[in-house]
Amino acid sequence: MESYKEILERMRAKYIEESGNKPEDVSDIGIRLRVMAGEVYRLQARMDWLWKQAFPETADGAQLDLHGAQRGLVRGGREKAEGVLEFSRYVPISFDLMIPKGTVCASSGEEAVEYETTEEAVLAAGSVTVSVPARAVTAGSAGNAAAGYINTLVSEVTGINYVTNTKAFSGGTDPEGDEDYRARILAGIGRLEGFGSAGYYEGIALEQAGVRSAQAGISADSSGVTVYVWGDGAAVPEEAIGELQERLDSSRPLGVAVTVQQAATKKVVVGAQLQMREGADFAAASAALPNVIKAWLNQRSVGESVYMAKIQRLIMDTDPGVARVGFISSCKDHEGALGVVPIAGIVSLKEVV
Repeated sequence: MESYKEILERMRAKYIEESGNKPEDVSDIGIRLRVMAGEVYRLQARMDWLWKQAFPETADGAQLDLHGAQRGLVRGGREKAEGVLEFSRYVPISFDLMIPKGTVCASSGEEAVEYETTEEAVLAAGSVTVSVPARAVTAGSAGNAAAGYINTLVSEVTGINYVTNTKAFSGGTDPEGDEDYRARILAGIGRLEGFGSAGYYEGIALEQAGVRSAQAGISADSSGVTVYVWGDGAAVPEEAIGELQERLDSSRPLGVAVTVQQAATKKVVVGAQLQMREGADFAAASAALPNVIKAWLNQRSVGESVYMAKIQRLIMDTDPGVARVGFISSCKDHEGALGVVPIAGIVSLKEVV
């Protein structure tokens, strides 16, 4: 696309060629040329944007969502982390103590994350501890918390001395980024959906509630099809698998046996070595980045490959304080395999100078 200056110079040159006169900047013609060049530039910029949004390879934001909708693919949304909080006393009491639904607790530190109980609970007389289901108040990966991370009572609960989480809070996810979403859309476009094709079975599977990704494997003689499915960071409920099996049995070509299976999992181990920028805090990075990496890994699809280069980019995009990322020799790329979904394994970070 031409720049404003290039457009203006082209228009001035054409005017001089046609009229034989050089327009002065302060003249009526000079002003008209600058105004018109600005409008032509705006028109070109708009046309360039429209051209970009017309194709899933280059579209972004809301326009990429529309391309996904044409394929029946919805962008992964923000989810709240969930877990269990333990409310405790130092000594037992002689009566039942009510802990209301919506009781708010928080993590410690400057960037505290709040969590709320999702149901009412009772600390029974004679007991000192009660466990209550809870979730992050705000959706996103920031709500994922290691055991012992939540330790502050925000809502006053008379009779409760302290709170903690003995197990990690997990499941918090950020919205699916454009590049990951684009990859799913392009993968869908690349798989034909003719009757009985792999894309045909996968399309039916993705319409099933509880299924986030699917991959179909067709036998060499086309007489058998196995559809591997995976949910949103977890296995698909057995009830949903049963419903999908019934749908596929009623939609399969004559003489073809179709089987629905849970996808196998492959843990991806990440051992990263971080070189921090001057003044950057490695302690803060090492506390936040593992949750981000695990959340990203747990959003992969069946048959998808995982490359360390993508994790490197994820780390540097998440924390601008990281200057360089390396990986230990045992960290290998995971090449996609039929019926296998990559999930988060051990994630460790080490600072190097």
